[in-house]
Amino acid sequence: MLGYKSFIINLFRLAKYNMRIIFGGKFGYFILAALIFFLLFGTIMAFEDSEMDLGDIYGILLFPAILLVFYPTAFGIQNDADQRTLEIIFGIPDYRYKVWLLRFFMVLVLVFILLIPFASIAYYALMSFPLFRMVFQLMVLVLFTSSLGFMISTLVKSGNAAAVIMVVIGLAFLILGEPLEGSKWNIFLNPFNIPRDVNDLVWQETIRQNRLFMGLTSVGFILSGLLNLQKRERFL
Repeated sequence: MLGYKSFIINLFRLAKYNMRIIFGGKFGYFILAALIFFLLFGTIMAFEDSEMDLGDIYGILLFPAILLVFYPTAFGIQNDADQRTLEIIFGIPDYRYKVWLLRFFMVLVLVFILLIPFASIAYYALMSFPLFRMVFQLMVLVLFTSSLGFMISTLVKSGNAAAVIMVVIGLAFLILGEPLEGSKWNIFLNPFNIPRDVNDLVWQETIRQNRLFMGLTSVGFILSGLLNLQKRERFL
């Protein structure tokens, strides 16, 4: 029992230490910013749209989800450099893979946990909806965004540069939103916003292919990022 308690305490300390590095000591600010944007968008939507649907709820939760995962993935390596832990991570063979994969997983779990109360507020304040289904659908985009940010950060080694590149990519997909509307290649595809002129079976297949495309692409981004970490001299 004592060993189990000690394991939990050490695990909590490890998670706390890594989260402090991941968010650069600004973890609370990101939660607060995500909450403010969520409440702001939700309030505006509630007053402007009297007939709210699941697609609207997905759109309201979309920005806080991306905001929560944006900083830790884009600035992860730079924060390690600033904290002077990059040399330690690269100093132990294959240790860097375990560290960044653990942090990547921790960020995803944390965003998933934080999205539940956000979705719960929308559930009770705006309309009822399948809460966990909504969160899981959002996590597909969270996984894609975080893996893309991780890969880009291993290429440019600068948090600011990675953030700019991600914003440019995001804007490009937003501009292409209308031409790609209803397309399986649209990373911002809203699975709850069913087009009127599309058959339900066709729409479900489009969503399945879109989620498969984003999932496989995310795995490719992660593997590419890990391969980039083999080039130690580029980071030190």
